[in-house]
Amino acid sequence: MTQSESEVTCPDCGTQIDVADRLRTHVEHQVRRELSVSIRNEIEADVEARIAVEREDEVKEMAALAARNRKQREELVTLRESEIELEDLKAEQEIQLKEARAEAAREAKRELNRELEEKISERVKEETGDKELAIEKLNLQLERQNSKIAELEAQRTDSHGELEGEVLEKSVEETLRNTFPHDMIKEVKKSNYGADIVQIILNERGNAAGKILYECKKHKVWNDAWIPKLRQDAINANAGTMVIVSSELPEGIDTFGRIDDIWVCKYHEVPLVSALLRHAVIKISQEKVREDHMMSIQERVLEYVSGPEFAMVMRGVMQAYQAFEDDMRKEERYMKTRWKARRGYLRDIIDSITSMMGRFEQLGAGDFEVMDELGEGTPPEFRLPAMVEVEKVEEEE
Repeated sequence: MTQSESEVTCPDCGTQIDVADRLRTHVEHQVRRELSVSIRNEIEADVEARIAVEREDEVKEMAALAARNRKQREELVTLRESEIELEDLKAEQEIQLKEARAEAAREAKRELNRELEEKISERVKEETGDKELAIEKLNLQLERQNSKIAELEAQRTDSHGELEGEVLEKSVEETLRNTFPHDMIKEVKKSNYGADIVQIILNERGNAAGKILYECKKHKVWNDAWIPKLRQDAINANAGTMVIVSSELPEGIDTFGRIDDIWVCKYHEVPLVSALLRHAVIKISQEKVREDHMMSIQERVLEYVSGPEFAMVMRGVMQAYQAFEDDMRKEERYMKTRWKARRGYLRDIIDSITSMMGRFEQLGAGDFEVMDELGEGTPPEFRLPAMVEVEKVEEEE
């Protein structure tokens, strides 16, 4: 195409326009634009690839750095623990050293004090020997005087109590003689079974129907121990009825009453209580006489076993057994206490001997024959392991 063929005149302004040049320019701009986009994309892809590679390198480097940091931290912790252990060991050694120095100082002080005390004690003994003898003499005289005063006071109290008791006993005996002139009223001797008065009840024919045993007590306080004692006395005296005449009645009893199988009353109630009991004994005796003619030996035995007399005997046996068992338990506890105290004495002996022998060794006496003799002559029962075994057995029990 020639230049004239590629030119076009603008109808408006009449300007000559080169179409080929404009088309070439347009195509050139289009190609440039496409190349620019393509090149830009390639550059961006290359940059992103480089960035990705750099990021991977950074990640790997950060991981390696983290691993190194972790290892360094672990090594730092281990080092710190070692430093702490070392510091603790140093502190412990310092404490032990201070304690050893303090113990040595205390031991030296104790030794010095012992020496001073021995010297002071010897001096005091020399200077105050006569005074101690005089004081001991005065103390002995005072003890003897106090003992004599206590003995006289006890005799006065006992004689006063015995006198009041004898007055009550004589009054009860006289009251029974006056109230029942046909019965046998006897004073029980102190050497027999221990009660005060026994009343042998006689029936209309003059035969013995039964016994009533009286115990007289003039005390300010009631004592429950009187019950089993009178029951035992009744067994020995073969008496089926028992009465305690006391100035003080048990708690809860204002007038005459009954404790188990024993009646209790005051002196002014003796006529009424004795009359009631005498009537009951005679009735029981009459019934027994009538039934004796109708019973066989087996029935009599059964009646005895099921009667109050056998029950009273069995109660006495059980009480005696219980008292014996309680006494054995008390003795066992006492002996255990004594054994424990004696083992303590043996420990003191062992500690004293051990301290003495250790002191001898410190003083350089370990090479002398006396140390060998002390070591060989120690009694075997003084050895501590034997006592430890005894304590273990006691704990197991």
